[in-house]
Parts: sequence; C-alpha cells; structure tokens
Amino acid sequence: SRVEVVILDVKMPGMDGIETLKEMRDRFPLVEVIMLTGHATVESAIDGMKMGAFDYLMKPMDIDELLYKAIDAFHHKRTNENKQKQES
Repeated sequence: SRVEVVILDVKMPGMDGIETLKEMRDRFPLVEVIMLTGHATVESAIDGMKMGAFDYLMKPMDIDELLYKAIDAFHHKRTNENKQKQES
C-alpha cells in the first residue's frame, strides 16, 4: 500500500511540521499534506501552504471536518496522478 495523504501538526517534537513537509516534498512530491495548527502557529501553516501543503486546519477541529479535508486531498492527489499519466 502507499501513502496518499499525511496530516502533520505544525508543532511536533524533534522535527517540526514545516521541516517534515520540506522532507516530504523532496522524497514524496505527490503525497498531499494537511497541516494542523493552533492559533499561535497559523503563520507557519500558511508557510506550509506556500511550500505545497494541500490545506491547513485550526485546532481544535471537528473530526468530520478533518475527514472531509482528507478525502478532498485524496481526490486531488488522484486527479494530479491521472493528469501526469496522460501527459506521459
């Protein structure tokens, strides 16, 4: 199986969400990333969007909202993969 969507918190111990996003963009450019952020780190989440994150959500979030975003990101990834196949 393969990873389609990753949900990253901006604030994580060790490597933070932005550093993790940079690493993922280098290694897995097609994986969609949703950033989770608290009010204090919303600018970091916006920076993540500029670096290619699919979207971000403010904590605390409703689980249904998170699931909706994850499904949306999954469909976005599949659409991009299909476009790349057609262009090849």
